[in-house]
Amino acid sequence: MRSSVTAVVLLYAAAALAGVVNASADAGTEEVLIGWKGETYESRISDKDKRELSARERKMQDRYGTEPWIETISWSPRAFVYHNFLSEAECDHLTDIGNKRVSRSLVVDSKTGQSKLDDIRTSYGAAFGRGEDPVIAEIEERIAEWTHVPPDHGEPMQILRYVDGQKYDAHWDWFDDPVHHAAYLHEGNRYATVLLYLSEVDGGGETNLPLADPIDKEAQTLPDASPCGAKYGISVKPRKGDALLFFDMNIEGAKGDRKALHASCPTLKGMKWTATKWIHNKPYMGRYDPLRTAGRCVDVAANCAERAAAGDCTGPAMDRMVGPAGECRKSCNDCVDCPAGDILCARRNMRSLVRMRADAAARSRKAE
Repeated sequence: MRSSVTAVVLLYAAAALAGVVNASADAGTEEVLIGWKGETYESRISDKDKRELSARERKMQDRYGTEPWIETISWSPRAFVYHNFLSEAECDHLTDIGNKRVSRSLVVDSKTGQSKLDDIRTSYGAAFGRGEDPVIAEIEERIAEWTHVPPDHGEPMQILRYVDGQKYDAHWDWFDDPVHHAAYLHEGNRYATVLLYLSEVDGGGETNLPLADPIDKEAQTLPDASPCGAKYGISVKPRKGDALLFFDMNIEGAKGDRKALHASCPTLKGMKWTATKWIHNKPYMGRYDPLRTAGRCVDVAANCAERAAAGDCTGPAMDRMVGPAGECRKSCNDCVDCPAGDILCARRNMRSLVRMRADAAARSRKAE
């Protein structure tokens, strides 16, 4: 177990690192270590922009910025927050689907292995299929790149909604009870958990790791934490677009880490949306390659040539036209045709060329 899990993780890490290094040579803008800004980070926002923000927005911008970056919050358990991991459009895409599907969340009975209702967990939830659409596939591929664990180790993503005091009491995501032990020998145990925060929350709703050892207790103490969030350990406040990663097992994937105990504090004000990705220490549910969906360059609508000629690619309809979920990526020159097996090309296609050009033009105008 130890050698096989470590070898797989190292191989995937090497492949991901090679991908971003080569992409850097092509694009000149890729980061060698995705999202890494160091243990501390100072947001690059101009004084003029800061003056135009509200007091609350300015406080959030000063601390977190708008660029993606990773904050290490604990080494016991290993826990990290990837700030600005998701765009607002990606968050809204997931919640729009979740709104149509959610029902009362269940827990697994450790004695029978069957799902059941329990007051320990009062949220509402639903499941997405792996690679259900290009946006979900692209998010799953980016999670694999961040964690350095191959995407076919992941369970289907779960979306959860909390409101009016709903919560999930302290628990571990890995299993060690007799019912699950035999089953999980085949497809592994839960090695890591990624929580995607899809909405802002006005009160409560923190993710609390009560046994975690903070790296900087003063910096990681929330000034406006709820009673649950202020009680023990480390608490992470939901912030739309952020992602929390913590490892449920030791680095070899051989033993559960009891320091990874965690809870979703009651949501006291507002509505909290999250999506959860559980990652196993072995391949789960067979082979899965999200790049086949996330990196494709096709039109999925019938009249794309006409719409592109009419200027829809860069006009108000841009959100529907381009990006991983765009209807007319090929006609909009938003991507390129990739040779079979060209992983680097497919990864580049996860970015919207049209949006990159539009953003570059906007920055140029602002600098003038």
